[in-house]
Amino acid sequence: MPLTSTAEIFDACALINLYASSFMSEIISSRQTRCCVVDQALQESLFIRRASDMGTNFTRESVVLAPYLISGALQQVKLEGEDEQNLFVNLAFQLGDGEAATIAVAISRQMHVISDDKKAFRILKKEAPGITCLSTMEVIKTWSEMQAIPAEQTKAALSNIQRYANYRPGEDHQLFSWWLNLMNA
Repeated sequence: MPLTSTAEIFDACALINLYASSFMSEIISSRQTRCCVVDQALQESLFIRRASDMGTNFTRESVVLAPYLISGALQQVKLEGEDEQNLFVNLAFQLGDGEAATIAVAISRQMHVISDDKKAFRILKKEAPGITCLSTMEVIKTWSEMQAIPAEQTKAALSNIQRYANYRPGEDHQLFSWWLNLMNA
């Protein structure tokens, strides 16, 4: 889906999923817009799981986003101004701080949101129906199609997300069939 906004903002769950994919650098660099993360979401993007032996035991691995921030591939933003702060406070009654800050910045600055939080999707649609919200699956699918990524590599990214971020789309997700077909290929 071509984006009309000049920027998109990732919440913590989407960042964790992309990091777990092992293809975050390629995926972020393929986005045709400025990729941002608000401080609160950055502070929530802490760990993924990694196999510690033959794949049966897992340990926590820190999510290291500094290289993406230093290179400018991912831009850190802060809540600014009274309007964003007030919107954040109002949203924080319904959402976690990372999701609330992400949505507050997105609404205020007209950014697309990348999230896998169903409640955040619902609230965003209610508060700002004109703001687009994309899921990790949509980002992965766009990356694989626009960059002509081989199916095996796309499957590896999706498998890594499922295994290391413990995320898979629900059966009601619009791309569940696409995901299932790739995972069963």
